[in-house]
Amino acid sequence: MAKKAVIVCNGSVNTKFLYSFISENDFLIAADGGANKLMKTKFIPDLIIGDMDSITKNALKKYRKTKMIKFPKEKDKIDLELAIDYCVEKKFKEIIILGAIGTRADMTLTNIFLLTQIPKNINAKIIHENQEIYLIHKKKFSVKGIPGEKISLFGIKGKIKGLTLKGFKYELKNYNLRFGLGIGLSNEFKNKKALITSKDGLMLCVHFRKWF
Repeated sequence: MAKKAVIVCNGSVNTKFLYSFISENDFLIAADGGANKLMKTKFIPDLIIGDMDSITKNALKKYRKTKMIKFPKEKDKIDLELAIDYCVEKKFKEIIILGAIGTRADMTLTNIFLLTQIPKNINAKIIHENQEIYLIHKKKFSVKGIPGEKISLFGIKGKIKGLTLKGFKYELKNYNLRFGLGIGLSNEFKNKKALITSKDGLMLCVHFRKWF
């Protein structure tokens, strides 16, 4: 089985973007209506999973030979969550999630928060346009970027203790970053390589890349 899984959701994503992040060697999963987003591409999903309330009749017809795992509409987990559970069960080493950001704030937040349910030994991220969204579990984390690229850091499970930032325009030393504060918003790379260290806590990173 492929080491990397790509999950396509039913949020905002265009055809060109899909071609940028899906390769033939990936295990491609459509989370319900995510199959609609693949209709204009050459890609055939390896799996369609969800309650099938968003997938169109045309997509169902086109992908009729694709493996489908259908769940009841009244369920405790959303379609992306089901897709993530599948990836964890199958022990993929990397998960890329596309189309997870949309017009509904509640769905977008839920999709982002689902990153916290993925084991830390799996390299998982949401990619939306020029943004990479992922968690930082390590107390010492090196991140590469281009000088001028923006990056935002948030504590999402309480306080980030002893946060120190080096190689950024706005550096911090032994700072306690509380949940809900905006001090971590819109920092910038000063060097091509920057260092993020902390004593405790889980961080959410949004990296705005100039190009991939």
